[in-house]
Amino acid sequence: MLSVSLLRRHAVLLAILLGAFTLVLTNSAFNLLLPYFIEYYDISATAGGWIIALYMLAMTLTMPLASLVVDRLGRKQTYMLGICIYGVFSVLGALLHSYIEVLLLVRFMHGVAAGLMIPLSLVLLFDVYGPEVRGRITGAWGLLLMLAPAAGPTLGGFIIQYGRLEMLFWLNVPLAVFSLIGCGRVIQAYTPARRKKWHPSSVMRLVGAVGALSLGVQVYASPAVAPWISWTLIVLGLVLLIRFIQVENERDEPLIRYSLLRRKGVFPLTVLISTIQDCVMFGVIFALPLLFQEVFQLSPALSGALFIPLSIFTSLFMWIGGNLLDRGRSLQFIAWGTLLVSISILTFAFLPMGASIWIIGVLMACRGIGVGLSGMSISAIGLQALPEEDMHEGSVLSTTIERLASSFAVMGMTLYYDMRWQWLAGHGRAIELAKWGAVKEICVGLGCAILLTLPLVLLITRKKVGFIVQNGKQTPVQGGATGR
Repeated sequence: MLSVSLLRRHAVLLAILLGAFTLVLTNSAFNLLLPYFIEYYDISATAGGWIIALYMLAMTLTMPLASLVVDRLGRKQTYMLGICIYGVFSVLGALLHSYIEVLLLVRFMHGVAAGLMIPLSLVLLFDVYGPEVRGRITGAWGLLLMLAPAAGPTLGGFIIQYGRLEMLFWLNVPLAVFSLIGCGRVIQAYTPARRKKWHPSSVMRLVGAVGALSLGVQVYASPAVAPWISWTLIVLGLVLLIRFIQVENERDEPLIRYSLLRRKGVFPLTVLISTIQDCVMFGVIFALPLLFQEVFQLSPALSGALFIPLSIFTSLFMWIGGNLLDRGRSLQFIAWGTLLVSISILTFAFLPMGASIWIIGVLMACRGIGVGLSGMSISAIGLQALPEEDMHEGSVLSTTIERLASSFAVMGMTLYYDMRWQWLAGHGRAIELAKWGAVKEICVGLGCAILLTLPLVLLITRKKVGFIVQNGKQTPVQGGATGR
């Protein structure tokens, strides 16, 4: 029979995951609907792209400020604020979705909600669950958040084909209400630390830096925006970011505790590994559809279906990896997962153009196994290496770095792909073969990038983490990632 304490913890898990799930589910559904928006609102593809881009821009802007909000409100209230923003603007979207201006505002505010909720969701779970089960909790968290992007496009397509757009907004409301009530009743409230002082100039520099960098990356691919504008925004963002770091470095309690990256130990290594993994993940999302459609001449529907094995096996092996992490006996499975990701991506570069769909599906499944074993486990180890009071700052810091780095990585790959295949075509290669050559080189680069993280992964996995299970009892070990 379940104890009251265990029931309460599982109620916290359900409340938090419900909020995060609806957030990711709806966003992935919107990503599929760009052609529908272009036709429905009679807008250009560039304008329609902002329906998607505003979400990412707002989320990237909000994430660095989340630690300041947490310092004032506390983790629980900040997460609930994100749910409220998401629910209220979902109602607004359902009622006034026929106005493109309202839809853009709703997408921006949904991004704000995501910027508050996503970095805190795993940290809140760590507040409730001890180190001995955090691997399994991370697996459950990752499993649900991987299923949402797989189900979202299907849901969006079904609603548009058989229903109406406002149904997609109304769907969020009961999920947000249930999550809000659950979080309010079962998550323990802590007194806000209130250590940070409000410095408007620093906030403006940070928002300006992240906004300029994100906007520069977003408009880079837009044919309606001159390239010099994009590069000007990027340079401006870098200047503001450098100045922000210089000023904050002199404060006793900086807005973002990037000094966490200077600590000796596990956390800086996991941030570096996770950043590279994130860049590769978004790079593969960019490269594989090009490979499937431009080179293998597969339909968009079939190309999308090939990502289903990836989602299924990633979700399954996140749960398996979490269980292995809790046992604490060996972390070598993370290294094997990293190696499997690298091999599966590199193999795509050497597939013949007439490769069987089944072979592609197996490679996608293998990549899912590797991602499931390595990705979330690395994040969990990094967070557990921090003191409890610094976990939310560590999560915000790492997530912001990963998002910015992956944006630049995708921009770089876009530039390389366009320049490379045109250069190959200009030197006598057929267009199809030129594009194949460019995608092949990107796959080789991405596979090698993951392979370069393997020594760092091996360095981390040699450490014992958390607890060792012996004779059915958990024994804490010294020097692990849970050490303070």
